[in-house]
Amino acid sequence: MSSTERSVVLGAYSNLPARHLEPFARSLRATGFRGSLAVVAGRLAPEERTALDALADDVVDVDSEYARDLALARGLLARMRPRRVVRRAYAPLFAAAARGLTGRAAPARWGRLEYHLEGLQALRYGHYLRYLRERAPVADLVMISDLRDVVFQRDPFADPVDGLELYLEDGSVRIGHDFFNTRWIANLYGSDEVEALRDRPVSCSGTVVGTRDAMLAYLEAMTSEIARHAGLPLGCHDQAIHNVLFHRGRLPEPRAVANATGRILTMGMMSGYRTGADGSVLNDDGSVPAVLHQWDRHGALARRFTVRRPRSEL
Repeated sequence: MSSTERSVVLGAYSNLPARHLEPFARSLRATGFRGSLAVVAGRLAPEERTALDALADDVVDVDSEYARDLALARGLLARMRPRRVVRRAYAPLFAAAARGLTGRAAPARWGRLEYHLEGLQALRYGHYLRYLRERAPVADLVMISDLRDVVFQRDPFADPVDGLELYLEDGSVRIGHDFFNTRWIANLYGSDEVEALRDRPVSCSGTVVGTRDAMLAYLEAMTSEIARHAGLPLGCHDQAIHNVLFHRGRLPEPRAVANATGRILTMGMMSGYRTGADGSVLNDDGSVPAVLHQWDRHGALARRFTVRRPRSEL
């Protein structure tokens, strides 16, 4: 099995130079991938948007969907967001701004605040769902992926895809023992949910693979749960939603793939890795994973894949 002309790799890109997408796009094409790379994009300078067009097959610009209003509220919240002293006040004030005068969070109002303050991370699932329904109605295989820290060693669909695949992080990582996953789940679901999932493995929301029907069901579940929490600043909290849905059995029969055993190797929490004679990074059994996620956490790989520009081009 391998990719076809109907296969889709889909990601979101916002507020970064286009050059950071080059390792992803170029390594994907070097594998012989025959499908389309589609990117949901926003908050890009015109020259970066033009550069992105040269790297992806289809770019969907979403800026117009999040018109720049609510300027006063956005300005105040933007100043508060990075400041540790007032960070605790940020979430309730964000929620109040999302509610406005109506007393409840209107989806459009929340979406505009989320987009301009937190970015596309939680919003991307809705855009992916729309893309598959409207622009890729005959897609066969789909990978949704982070973009900046992913590279390819083989066609991502070279191995058979049957249903939905979720990828676990390093076996040493457990939800209740990891600061970030604990905080994200506690913020949305409370400390009791953290305790219930304390010793469960962490599934990474940054890469998911499936058949079209399985991916649509996954995205429908994610967008529905995200909408339930709309009104809060979500950002990276999509990871919490992904894991709660997975461990509570609310996703469409996913196959959980242990790290270093399948098509995707999630490297962020790994202390080291093996390589083959040709320099390829290997799984535990010596097979070559198609995808390296979070490669930039390892110095040798960061030096190998990072795009460096002559000073005259910077």
